[in-house]
Amino acid sequence: MHSSETSLTKLRVNSEVRLQEEVRTEQRKKAVMMLVLHHLVTHGYVETAERLQSEANVSLKKWTVADNVDLISIVQEFENFHQLKFGRVPKIIRALSVGEAPIQTPKSLNPRNPTYDDLARQNPRDDTSIPDSVAKLTRISPSKVVPPIQQRRSSDSQRTNPPPTAEAPNQKYHPSSSIDGIVVSSTTIRSHPTATNHKDNKPASHDETPVDPVGDLYAERLLKPLPGYGNSEFKELASIITRDIFVENPNVKWDDIAGLDVPKRLVREAVVYPIKFPELFTGILSPWQGILLYGPPGTGKTMLAKAIATECRTTFFNISASSIVSKWRGDSEKLVRVLFELARYHAPSTIFLDELESIMSQRSSDNSEHEGSRRMKTELLIQMDGLAKLTSGSQHIFLLAASNLPWELDIAMLRRLEKRILIDLPDEKARRHMFQHHLGPNLRDPSGRLLVDELDYAKSASLTPGYSGSDIKLVCKEAAMRPLRAVFELLEADGGVDSNLPAADLRRRISMEDVLAALSCTKPAASNTSLEQKYRQWQQEYASE
Repeated sequence: MHSSETSLTKLRVNSEVRLQEEVRTEQRKKAVMMLVLHHLVTHGYVETAERLQSEANVSLKKWTVADNVDLISIVQEFENFHQLKFGRVPKIIRALSVGEAPIQTPKSLNPRNPTYDDLARQNPRDDTSIPDSVAKLTRISPSKVVPPIQQRRSSDSQRTNPPPTAEAPNQKYHPSSSIDGIVVSSTTIRSHPTATNHKDNKPASHDETPVDPVGDLYAERLLKPLPGYGNSEFKELASIITRDIFVENPNVKWDDIAGLDVPKRLVREAVVYPIKFPELFTGILSPWQGILLYGPPGTGKTMLAKAIATECRTTFFNISASSIVSKWRGDSEKLVRVLFELARYHAPSTIFLDELESIMSQRSSDNSEHEGSRRMKTELLIQMDGLAKLTSGSQHIFLLAASNLPWELDIAMLRRLEKRILIDLPDEKARRHMFQHHLGPNLRDPSGRLLVDELDYAKSASLTPGYSGSDIKLVCKEAAMRPLRAVFELLEADGGVDSNLPAADLRRRISMEDVLAALSCTKPAASNTSLEQKYRQWQQEYASE
């Protein structure tokens, strides 16, 4: 018993040490990049600084180097230390010898190539601030130095912003963690650095609670630049796939998902634990490579993917049909190949294929299917076969797929998705939790007034069998609109209302009558007896839970 406890303690300690070392390494890389960027800006290399920000996605908008610290002074201190310790000045640069080839951009995407892998890890991603003094030195405004990252991530413009932090007080956060969630897209997740006092370059306060390196996973992140391809065609395709890397925090926690205990457990087994305890996942215990979530629409399949993007320390690719289907001949299979190459490049990675039936429907032999579609499906199957070779450590790649019509999927695809789980309509307990989430007793308006009267959540849950999570959210929204409609009628009426009375005072609280009225006019979109039977039948034949 004692040795077993010691072994478990050792596993936990090793996991924590590994996590802390990753955090320190990423902070060190970020510090080096910020020193280089600060050096370029202060010495007038404006175009080079802009290019660096564009490629590495770093800037001086949020962070800057501490006072009395710059690249030249650090090199000088290193030279002084080296001379004091070894009696000679260190040689930092040297001339190339005759016949020696200069360093070139690696062409291979093979993650097992140590030279390429080392070069690939030298590029952090973060957002940061240009002090006015620096802008004056370069005679440019901060807005001219910061690259138009929004243009590079135009497809991400509707995604949520990361939550505000003490280091970035000007950031605004608009939470999107609804109980039925729908949307998502990634990046390797990092942690907060310790706040410092720039005057003496020491921690700002010894009384502050240390930041949990896993607490706010999107506070800082590093994103590798595009790898060096042999031609511009593949580089352009890689830039298309890179737009689908999740770079913003969807802010969905495991606890925000009502029910779905089995899918959450399997996802942890496939993504979280292999990275946290790699020594346990060897041989036959190699982690799951693919999971299929199927079921009626609005039951939380996409929300589970958002929780993975929030909670798991992996690079998250949000892929839809528009990401890998091209009108140009041969480009679709190239996009699939580049997707998996980038996933290996950014490993550990999670690839999320939403609406899988639109990409991997059953192949036919009667020539009714287009040749390009057949080639793309074949390439996807070939690439998924290659995932089995990457099962441990930082090379792990996990594929999560979601489908509303699993019976339309190709049988070869089902074989490669080791776990196939039905995401069913929520039970009564989950529905009650959803009503409490959307119409909680402490729900208030911006002025602090309570919006909800006493509601019978148990009764609301008992009246909604067959409702999905999105249906229940719609019911709650309709119930909240009913008191507001009465305010609109009063505001549009001619006279009879004190014009100085705040509109918020005219609104009554949401009552149980509003919920019942909303239920009477809002029917479930996913309630279909024949469709439910079809899911049950498919589950009996193909489920792997």
